[in-house]
Amino acid sequence: MEYKQLQVFLKVCETKSITKAAERLFISQQAVSRIIANLESELNARLFIRTPQGVELTDWGAELEQQAFEFLHHHDSIVTRLGNLNQGGRKEYKIGFFMGMLQMLPAHFLPDLMDAHPKLQFRLQSYPDNERSRSFQNYGCDLVMTTSPLSSGNFVQIFHYESPIGVILQRSHPLAQKQELTMADLKGQRLITLNSDNRSQSRLMNRLREWGLDAHSVVGDTEWGLTWDLLRRGYISFYAGKLSVLPDDMLGLPLTDLNLAWEFFVYKRQSKKLSALEKEILAKIRENISD
Repeated sequence: MEYKQLQVFLKVCETKSITKAAERLFISQQAVSRIIANLESELNARLFIRTPQGVELTDWGAELEQQAFEFLHHHDSIVTRLGNLNQGGRKEYKIGFFMGMLQMLPAHFLPDLMDAHPKLQFRLQSYPDNERSRSFQNYGCDLVMTTSPLSSGNFVQIFHYESPIGVILQRSHPLAQKQELTMADLKGQRLITLNSDNRSQSRLMNRLREWGLDAHSVVGDTEWGLTWDLLRRGYISFYAGKLSVLPDDMLGLPLTDLNLAWEFFVYKRQSKKLSALEKEILAKIRENISD
């Protein structure tokens, strides 16, 4: 197997289409099909199942996808780091974070970190908040911030924080007169939850089903403008972030019988000792993650 073959293979995995992969890579469909066929022949395994909609991974293909991501990330990281040394460049440090994580930290947390260390070349990588990303898209990172435990053995957990899940609503909402709410209070209300795939969200959805509740709207964790608009129309949203960042007309209330928390994990590379930079990052996170 060659580097280029694995690049093409992963692009087909990403797009689920030979045609789209060829377009993204600026090569012919015939070239993509030939590379996949050569891989299947070399491995003596069928990697994709062809369907009218495109292609789907077989079990062998899914295993190769995970291993290929790991290999390419390590390869690129080695090339980049050695290249920087050869060119007398700045030392590189890569931080990965899952979408929505930074809302728990100050607005300029990462830019301020970069300004404080001008001799370091920071690389930042945002990932979709799903199990696929937690499985194998973090191998090139030195530090990863995530909402669920990483399944990769290449990382070790160095920080874990839990923030109780409550709700936010407009101050003019009838339920805003209460000091705290119960799950029974939410019956008949139009509820908002996040479009994410992490452990906390899965537990929340299970709890809603147990109470006979349903999420009326599901929004992304970057679509706060839409969330504020919906709250001003009488919706209620589950929330576990900082109350100090809410608009003035919004209020946060605890749910006394939900007993669930949103999680914040920080991982570092398994093979390295905790550096002075990582100790500094952890100290800043601990200082700023809660109100």
